[in-house]
Amino acid sequence: MIIKKIVRNLLPPIVVKAANYATGRTLPRINEKMLQQYLQNGRVPWSSGYDLYKIELITQSISDDTLLRRFRCSEPLSPDYGFGIDERCVEYPWLVANLSENAKCLLDAGSVLNHRFILNHPTFENKKLHILTLAPEENCFWEKGISYLYDDLRDIPIRNDYYDTIICLSTLEHIGCDNTLHTQDETYQENRPEDFVLVMKELRRVLKPGGSLFLSVPFGVYRQLGTFQQFDRELLSRAVEAFELASEVTETFYQYTANGWQIATASDCAECEYVEWVAKAWQNQQFPDPIPVEPDRAAAARAVACIRLVKG
Repeated sequence: MIIKKIVRNLLPPIVVKAANYATGRTLPRINEKMLQQYLQNGRVPWSSGYDLYKIELITQSISDDTLLRRFRCSEPLSPDYGFGIDERCVEYPWLVANLSENAKCLLDAGSVLNHRFILNHPTFENKKLHILTLAPEENCFWEKGISYLYDDLRDIPIRNDYYDTIICLSTLEHIGCDNTLHTQDETYQENRPEDFVLVMKELRRVLKPGGSLFLSVPFGVYRQLGTFQQFDRELLSRAVEAFELASEVTETFYQYTANGWQIATASDCAECEYVEWVAKAWQNQQFPDPIPVEPDRAAAARAVACIRLVKG
């Protein structure tokens, strides 16, 4: 225990935090201090303690049966839900609420599930899970029997009709954009924003007939933001059409306001703007100091489209 304490004191704080997120262990005193600082400073997105608060919120949300029923039935969320938190706080509960227990073979197209606080949820027990992304990540949960594939979603190395369910959350918008942040391969510094259509065709190809694709993208005013593009109604319709002859299409929209996240319509979300400084910070791999504060405390997207497509 003494040796561990010395090592922790020698490591930079960001390394300690990343290591503990990856393993599922936490440093209680440090975490408590960071959370208190985050709350006392007005819950500013991306400030110290933000990640811890977000993980705690999502962990509680995906274990709350009442809240999950609201997501499953597209009912209004509680006032102030997800205030100051990015769209993951609606994407994950929406997925968990709607994922069928009968789905045994899953593809995570984009590695959005590759976190212990998500994978520990009972929904993902006793399932074959493949995670496909461009390059190895710090998190790796091979002990859970998860298989990792490092390849391009535009050319998935899997046979036809293989998966019961495919999950592609907040990934489609990155296709054909500058993805060098996720890989050392400079060929992924691209300007091919139309390629999301190719991915939709590939996802359909490897999905079993009757299987479901769970898809989400930031939604609102169209914007090309370097590492991704925000979808508008036209692009979203093109993505759905590229899936070809879906037997079911269910569209659910969530909008962020100064009162947190709430169920909405596509029309409600049509003028929503992404927090542009956050997109630039990701592309430059450096956050400004001090952290800018949006008047509504938005963290990233101000609207998200959550789509379930069933292969006919």
